[in-house]
Amino acid sequence: MPTSAPGNSERGFTLVEVLVVLVIVAIAASMVSLSVGKGENRLRGDAQRLADAFAVAQSEARSDGRPIRWLPSGQGWSFERRGRLPGTSAEEDTPLPVDRLERDDVLRPQAWSASPVELRLDPDRPLVFNTEWVAAPITLTLRAGDARVVLQRDAAGRYDIR
Repeated sequence: MPTSAPGNSERGFTLVEVLVVLVIVAIAASMVSLSVGKGENRLRGDAQRLADAFAVAQSEARSDGRPIRWLPSGQGWSFERRGRLPGTSAEEDTPLPVDRLERDDVLRPQAWSASPVELRLDPDRPLVFNTEWVAAPITLTLRAGDARVVLQRDAAGRYDIR
């Protein structure tokens, strides 16, 4: 027994077909959104590791009395410490070898997880951590592909990642 008037054919989608299409679209949209934020998340993680390393370098330089210099590159970063230990007399003025801090878990040379990374430090000068806690503010911009993260240190030594 026909349920429609003669000449009218039943056209349209069933509820199951519509639900299947909606599920497929939702899965595709979630995959795209996950892949879009992946580069920025890795770059943000790099910025957080770097902020932690800067805080440790400042603390180490303060307790040791020798400045620690940050050495960035497109593939990663490292720190180095040089100079005589505090309290060394002029008679013992033999230069110490450069300490690359390779045995320190936080300050050892590290690779960017979002490699390669372009860096822009403002002001553009070598970044050296010394015995003074109060230092000039810095802004470090990290860029990897389309992702961009800004790491800022204020004059009191607090770090902010944006």
